[in-house]
Amino acid sequence: MRLWQDYVHQPERALWHDYEWGNVHWYCCGNPLEARALLDTVMQAISPRSARELRKIVSRSDADWNLPSPPYAADGR
Repeated sequence: MRLWQDYVHQPERALWHDYEWGNVHWYCCGNPLEARALLDTVMQAISPRSARELRKIVSRSDADWNLPSPPYAADGR
């Protein structure tokens, strides 16, 4: 859970770099995208009540992951 939460709170520039080029630290520290897939598996394997609680927590990070980019300032900055 922590790996996914930390990943989605990175600046957008870092996320785009990871998407384009990958991240060499994933080999030693874990791939957050694989961690998210594992969370899906866990949610299917645990009791319905626990799955509901976990889905609630995971959905917050998923919402951060899916946020649209902030609009550019009118002055181009």
